[in-house]
Amino acid sequence: MSKVDEVKQDTPVTEQPEVNNEIKETTGSEMEVYEDYDTTDLSDSAGKKKKFKKRYVVLGIVALAAIGIIAGALNSRKNSVVYVETYTAAPGTIENVISISGTVQSADSKSYFSDVTAPIEKINVKVGDKVKTGDMLYTYDQEALDLAQKNAELAIKQAKGSYSATAAGATASSSAQGYANSMTLAQINDRIDQITNEIEAVNKQITEKQNRINQTIDELRKVQMDYNQNRVSDSAEGYAATDRKDSDGNEMYLQTQEALTDATAALTRDPQIIAWQDQITALKDEASRLGEAKSLKVSGGTVQSAKAALDTTQLNQEDTLSKIEEARAGVSAEFNGVVTAIPANVVDGATVTAGSMVVTLANLDEVQVAIQVSKSDLPKISVGQKVDVTINNKTYEGEISKISGTATKNANGVAVVDTVIVVTNPDDEIILGVEANNKIHAEKADNTIVLPYEYIQTDATGDYVLVVDNGIVTRKDVTIGISTSTDAQITEGLSGGEAVISSDVSLLTEGMAVQVQ
Repeated sequence: MSKVDEVKQDTPVTEQPEVNNEIKETTGSEMEVYEDYDTTDLSDSAGKKKKFKKRYVVLGIVALAAIGIIAGALNSRKNSVVYVETYTAAPGTIENVISISGTVQSADSKSYFSDVTAPIEKINVKVGDKVKTGDMLYTYDQEALDLAQKNAELAIKQAKGSYSATAAGATASSSAQGYANSMTLAQINDRIDQITNEIEAVNKQITEKQNRINQTIDELRKVQMDYNQNRVSDSAEGYAATDRKDSDGNEMYLQTQEALTDATAALTRDPQIIAWQDQITALKDEASRLGEAKSLKVSGGTVQSAKAALDTTQLNQEDTLSKIEEARAGVSAEFNGVVTAIPANVVDGATVTAGSMVVTLANLDEVQVAIQVSKSDLPKISVGQKVDVTINNKTYEGEISKISGTATKNANGVAVVDTVIVVTNPDDEIILGVEANNKIHAEKADNTIVLPYEYIQTDATGDYVLVVDNGIVTRKDVTIGISTSTDAQITEGLSGGEAVISSDVSLLTEGMAVQVQ
């Protein structure tokens, strides 16, 4: 142990006086002092100052070194070559395939209605059954069909008899039938009245002439009477009329007798009177035929009604007979299908009425898928586009056949357009009502510039790509056509052969010199 150490150990440590922080101010030559200031504080302060100076010297050296490193790196980067990777723009094919699900349906269904009223003998199917073309769906009771046939035949016979009886009571001559067909009832009545007036006028002419003839006859008879009286007077005197010598008088008597004979005959044989009488006969005959025509007009409604009833009965009952004949063979499926409905009351032995539905069959030869297309996909689809339809893990060929002209709201309230895809190669493995996955081959372009979507950049001015042109980064503004999740069609901006930069372009700027790696 050194003496110094020994002294330090032997020397007792005195208690440090309490520090008084009061400051005394002096004037003149007096200097500022700190009362009770410990000398050990001076040595501590000096040590701290030395450490502080060393720390700042080290920091300064580190800073200078960092600046040098950074400057060197920048200078090195400035003089380094930037390598990029490129993709050569070339013509290709791009197709937008839309995936959407839908429900399998039948494009056609038929409900079989009973054509006759008869009991069902046997219903051969139930809901859900698949049937082939020609399979028997149901049959009718044969005895009931026999009875229905007899009733139809009797109805036709009765209608024929009724018509024959009515028509027999309304027969007429052909001329009367002609009047009835060519003239109205009013015209017939007018003509009958006219004929009556004409007959009255001709009878008046006949009567007038007959009166004149009768008057002549009366006068001739008076003359003859005078001759007879004179003859009687002459006989009283002894002379006979034939003995008279007065030849002139005798001749006049004979003439009077002849005139009387002619006049009497004229009453019935006068040509003018005969012509008038013939005219009256013709008018009366015409009136008779008009009377018959009038009767036909009055009773024609009854005859026509009976004829219409006969025609209707024949039409209906003959149709019934035809349907009964068809029903005898039963009702068979007209296409490959599945039974979708049978009323609860259609069972073996139950009577079905004509016109009632018996079986509904959905057509499996005409299958379609109903989908709903969103407004964003609607511009991409059109009628005739091909579709890959997958039903129960089996793929079928499809084609868009119908796009609705109106939009509806789906369960989420989104506007959608009902669209139909027809399956062009259906088979009997298809189950109606299940979900189908559909891939619509929508927009497609051949021989067009196609780029991976990731190579296309976008800023405030639009879409663009960076290409290497003679070792310099060059911007090419482009227009995008068809786009998929991975590729895009370039309709404007590139013509093919451009070296599109495919590597990271975040540190590249237009005009920068680069080298293709």
